[in-house]
Amino acid sequence: MPDLKVKGLEQREWGAMRVRLHKTHRNGIPRYGIAKIVNTANSKHVVAILLGHEDAGSVYLDYDARDSLDVAKGQKLQFTVSSTSLLRRLWWYLTINDPIIRIPAWLAVWSVVLGIAGIGLGLASILYT
Repeated sequence: MPDLKVKGLEQREWGAMRVRLHKTHRNGIPRYGIAKIVNTANSKHVVAILLGHEDAGSVYLDYDARDSLDVAKGQKLQFTVSSTSLLRRLWWYLTINDPIIRIPAWLAVWSVVLGIAGIGLGLASILYT
């Protein structure tokens, strides 16, 4: 359970629920993996994408992640990092605030739905003719 100083991300990284964390604190979750981060002081949590950096004594959080975990820049954060289920990761992609991530995820869902409908209609036309 690391106890790291909270720092902010650069402005270009805001809004996508990114957390920059040294690889020694990621519990084997790969870079660009989606993980659940729990603030052990108040049990608040956030599901975010993990990125790396070289500062092993700090965790870099965007504004939304800091707000969800109820911490401020400069504070120490004691937290746990755990992997998420496939269903939780898919839900994250579909509900993230960043439209650069959310819109392609919804397009993929609709593509699968329409593909299944097309297969069903094709099979129905073959079976009922």
